[in-house]
Amino acid sequence: MSTYYTTVVLLPTTTYGTASGNYDGSSQDFFGNAVPAANYYGGQGYVQTITYSVTDFIGTITTQATLSDQPEQAAWFDIDVYGDGSTVVPNDYHPVSILGNFAWLRVEVTRFESGTVNVIASY
Repeated sequence: MSTYYTTVVLLPTTTYGTASGNYDGSSQDFFGNAVPAANYYGGQGYVQTITYSVTDFIGTITTQATLSDQPEQAAWFDIDVYGDGSTVVPNDYHPVSILGNFAWLRVEVTRFESGTVNVIASY
């Protein structure tokens, strides 16, 4: 059996106060785009790693998943939470292993008050 490694970006570089992607530059709450999860490729992916890379970040990042193959109408549920919305995370690269046969992933950023999300990616 072959093993495939695919990297997808759940949220590209996003700096507080600067509009980028789904972030309007002033809102504290927004969603990243839905991206295929490990199970999407070949139907056998149940382990993947989510990495959070931030600088001077205040906010909460919730990684969400769905089992649905239709992300626009999907029921989403939380699988990991990073940050507490009040403490500054000066410079961090934080990987976390996720287990589950998820079809799609996305992130929800809430209480975004300062700093930069350098990247959130799934491997």
